[in-house]
Amino acid sequence: MIKTTIAFITLFTLLTMPVLDLRQNTVTNPDLPEYGDNPEEYLVRLHTEMMEEYVLHHNTELYAETTMDDYLLVVEIGLIETRDEVLTTVGNLDMKTVNLTNEEFLHYGDTAVLIGKMELDGSILGHTVAGKVRYMSVFIKHHGQWKMLSGSFSPVVNPGVLYGES
Repeated sequence: MIKTTIAFITLFTLLTMPVLDLRQNTVTNPDLPEYGDNPEEYLVRLHTEMMEEYVLHHNTELYAETTMDDYLLVVEIGLIETRDEVLTTVGNLDMKTVNLTNEEFLHYGDTAVLIGKMELDGSILGHTVAGKVRYMSVFIKHHGQWKMLSGSFSPVVNPGVLYGES
């Protein structure tokens, strides 16, 4: 009887701990800096500022401060770039405008994902860029601060382009 009771308590604890832990972690952190108590609002603004400073003004300071050291970015042509590569290749961009529209926000504990579209007008390495890309940016809360862990950009194109149709 005692073994059965202990087994039941252990099983119950193992099954409910993740639920209890998840419930505790999804509480809004009251000490989000500057933009208030809303993680979505804060991260959308942070991401927009970060991208505008980087793309339009070649300012890498905010990007460097808000990305993890092991940050990875998948760019439109399929290359994977490290944080250092992203920070040192900013001179390849000559953008006149950039507009971000966040469309989805997923938030689970200390992880958040932003998904949206970015409209660009300018050039990269002298190649004209005028159009939309889809972005996905993954943020984690690290030592109490939101940091971007990874990101990706995908061109928004007609499906026929991908499959050889003209």
